Amino acid sequence: MRKTHFKAWSMLLFLLAISFSLSIAQEKLRIINYNVLVGMETDTTSNKESFANWIKYQNPDILALEEMNNFTQKRLEEFARQYGHPYAVLLKEDGYPVALTSKCPIVNVSKVLDNMHHGFIKARIKDINIIVLHLSPHKYQKRNEEIDLILETIASYPSNEKWMIMGDFNSVTPLDKEHYNNGKLAKSMEGNDIEYSYVKNLVNGKALDYGVHQKILDFGFVDVLRVFHKDFISTCDTKIFNPNETEDTKSRIDFIYISKNMEADAITSEVLKDSFTDYSSDHYPVLFELKNRVGR
Repeated sequence: MRKTHFKAWSMLLFLLAISFSLSIAQEKLRIINYNVLVGMETDTTSNKESFANWIKYQNPDILALEEMNNFTQKRLEEFARQYGHPYAVLLKEDGYPVALTSKCPIVNVSKVLDNMHHGFIKARIKDINIIVLHLSPHKYQKRNEEIDLILETIASYPSNEKWMIMGDFNSVTPLDKEHYNNGKLAKSMEGNDIEYSYVKNLVNGKALDYGVHQKILDFGFVDVLRVFHKDFISTCDTKIFNPNETEDTKSRIDFIYISKNMEADAITSEVLKDSFTDYSSDHYPVLFELKNRVGR
């Protein structure tokens, strides 16, 4: 009789341990945003195994990707399954598309191309509305028009909805203004504005434009990296590629923003710098973790 009771208690404790482990695993959502550089061109394997293995190791629940050149919807789905994401959405199959993949179903998908340079995806995962964007790389006025469109889209929904905006914004934030006040980044960009007629990234050809991010901040969104990191260097996501660039001309242009009603659930955020991301792209990926409140 005692042996029977012992086995029963042992089985109960075992089941409780499994239940506890599963609840811990589900307590947070892990999100990564990554501009992968022209369709992951540094990865020469046929199915992009290097990228897939790195993503699998990082184990995100949700992944936003920019510059998914040469991918089709079918190829994206096959790629995402390599790292355990059965759900995947590609914006388009030409140009510089963005993409969204997830462990959980991606629903209520909209793909917006009109009035956008590259376009954006709007979708819902769990109880979070997500926008994945890649703003114009060439004109500050166009970027401001694009973010106006995105914010108006958000404003058309009930005010209590949860939102996350992430991607390559191709623009700098006033939260980093202290780093740019020496004028070196603006000076390094001035040459492109002069040399290329289609490039107008500086206001009046001289000043950095903070308008895109000021609008997002004024709307009430939170820059998650700035919640956890106050210094610029630890949050910088672009790299130095030529001798004329210095630490002073590096910038932060990849962001994850959350609506104010999600801030209390933020756990951590960081730029992922390691032996893989050091060479895989000209951008570093941004990580964000938050508490998973769904189903509680």
